Amino acid sequence: MNEVMRRESIQATDSAVAGSQSGGRAERAKHVDMASRVAVERLALRAAHAGCALGAVGVLAALDAVVEHSGVGPLGSWWVFLPFMSFLAPVRGYAGFSDPRVAGVLRAISALLNAMLVVLGLQVLFALAGQPTLELLFAALLVLMHSALSLAARTLLERRARRHRRKVRLVIVGAGEQGIATARDIAENEPEVEIAGFVDDRESRIDRENLPAPFLGKTSDPSWRSRGVDGVVIALPSGAVERIHALTILLREDAGSVYLAPELPVLQLPVTKRSNAAPHNLRLLGMSSLPLEGRIAKRVFDIVFSTLALITFLPAGLVIAALIRLESPGPVLFRQKRYGSGGGLFDVFKFRSMIYSEPSGPGEIRLTERDDRRVTRLGAFLRRTSLDEFPQFFNVLRGEMSVVGPRPHPPGVKAGERMYEEVVEAFAERYKVRPGITGWAQVNGLRGNTFTERHLTERFAYDIEYIQNWSFELDLWIVLRTAFGGFGGRNAF
Repeated sequence: MNEVMRRESIQATDSAVAGSQSGGRAERAKHVDMASRVAVERLALRAAHAGCALGAVGVLAALDAVVEHSGVGPLGSWWVFLPFMSFLAPVRGYAGFSDPRVAGVLRAISALLNAMLVVLGLQVLFALAGQPTLELLFAALLVLMHSALSLAARTLLERRARRHRRKVRLVIVGAGEQGIATARDIAENEPEVEIAGFVDDRESRIDRENLPAPFLGKTSDPSWRSRGVDGVVIALPSGAVERIHALTILLREDAGSVYLAPELPVLQLPVTKRSNAAPHNLRLLGMSSLPLEGRIAKRVFDIVFSTLALITFLPAGLVIAALIRLESPGPVLFRQKRYGSGGGLFDVFKFRSMIYSEPSGPGEIRLTERDDRRVTRLGAFLRRTSLDEFPQFFNVLRGEMSVVGPRPHPPGVKAGERMYEEVVEAFAERYKVRPGITGWAQVNGLRGNTFTERHLTERFAYDIEYIQNWSFELDLWIVLRTAFGGFGGRNAF
């Protein structure tokens, strides 16, 4: 739920990133009420976690009373400190995914991680203070009980909260093809959102009979803003930067939250292939980069994980390097310019998997095809198993990449007959995080080359879903899915 509060803040920039800011007495009071509701729900979740900690300690105490010489040990300090630390543990929301099963998995991982950190942290503190600690078996049992009870309590509380939430009323700015597609998509897939109507300054070009909701007037008309509207969705092509920026400034003062809708190609994808933004599951492309604490946690994870991976892989890497040199002349490592965070270029490292040829000048990139004659026999194996990607952990240590993130692409590459930025005008949104060795799109089956515009659009949607819903649990889930079945695939060639 912290994502909801974070994404309610406005960020109106020249890059067409829309956000929210309340204005006007009626709208300000309404949004305070919504924020208060979110705060109460988060407070209830924290209290539930603390109660579950008491319950877990109670189970251990009952076990100690029933089983003589159980070895549980003194529990006096645990009755106080475990609930207190559980109350302070972070509470995150995962409502922004197109697949609700993903949110369930991340909640379970979050509950387990929180319980592990709290219990193990207290074990260390008690040991340093010279206090008795739990035996390892009972500490593990306490972790499992605490996480299971917390997950069950959270599920019950969130189901109850959903029953008492009113629908969010939104107005769509733009009554053209993109606006109509946005309205129909929200009506079909977002039960918590109600479309109050459309506003557009081009009244003479609007087909009112084809609109799925009433036409309310021009954007400057104050009458539609007094209809209990919670926010607006700007459904204009993302290339119209100046117009979107002007509308954001005009509407943010008294129209509640301001969102930027996806482009038409993304809206036309199946629901399971699109990204959800956290505020009421509205699909949104305009967004900010990860928060500071998220960037720090992600960087620490990258350094630790990459160091361990490189140390573990070193013997196999030396063997692969020798085999590459024996099979064909040329360098062991292949370097290529790729786009990184902020749109800057960096040299990505890979094991060479193709016959070496002298680098040519800048130009169109030829994607690797199935049964490509340029690929060596060893290279085909490396590409099929993704072992050619392992040198990119050096890029991670250098700060150019992350373990998890959107896959980087070279300049000049095309999807079908058009450049990436021509297919999706908002493609630069991917540059708000470091590119990754693996990513959300890859573990969802979108691995390999983008031979068609649809391939690119689907991958872009998953990348946006990842950025909008980033959490440490999501990174961990992606790493686990990559390790257990995510290296290969039918498009790995």
